[in-house]
Amino acid sequence: MILSPSLRKLVLTIHVITTMGWLGSAAAYIPIAAYVLNNQDADMIRSAIQIMSLVANVIVLPVAFASLLTGVGLSLGTRWGLFRHYWIFFKLLFTVIAVVMLVAYIQELSHAASIASKSTLSNADISMLKDSIHIVHPSGGLLIVVVAAVLSVYKPKGMTRYGWRKQLEFKSSTEPYTTPLWIKMVGSAVVVLLLVIVALILFR
Repeated sequence: MILSPSLRKLVLTIHVITTMGWLGSAAAYIPIAAYVLNNQDADMIRSAIQIMSLVANVIVLPVAFASLLTGVGLSLGTRWGLFRHYWIFFKLLFTVIAVVMLVAYIQELSHAASIASKSTLSNADISMLKDSIHIVHPSGGLLIVVVAAVLSVYKPKGMTRYGWRKQLEFKSSTEPYTTPLWIKMVGSAVVVLLLVIVALILFR
């Protein structure tokens, strides 16, 4: 179903606002996490984790899902489609990866917040709380969302095999299908990025 112009503008507005909110919150989280990691005050660590968990659950997670859902809605409700163009496919893939990373980290952060709510904290508790705060997830999520935003602006050319076949249904062509060079480069970068993120999470 193709969205009407007014509805498309509304969904696009929500998509832009929620994506920028996601970007801003992830960017703000990184220096806060770095500050907490270098602080030894137990009360400050306790308060910081509880606030970070609250913000992540009440603000970051909803805007992340809203960004994902409105992005899918815009793709399906316009001529672009969801799997016809590589830039849309990669943007969807990046956003899903970022949301999965966010959900995994929020679960860890929520567990830390439950520990921080205890009336007294042992040295082991403080150590566990500091271990729950790291910049791998927010940094990786921020990078992925930035790349997705860049793809939305530049819209690099390149159709998937599915999109190419769909186009042939309306336009005859004898040109063979070729994969754009930038797709191979981005694909390689995605694999490397995922390996780095997994390594940092496992061996931090």
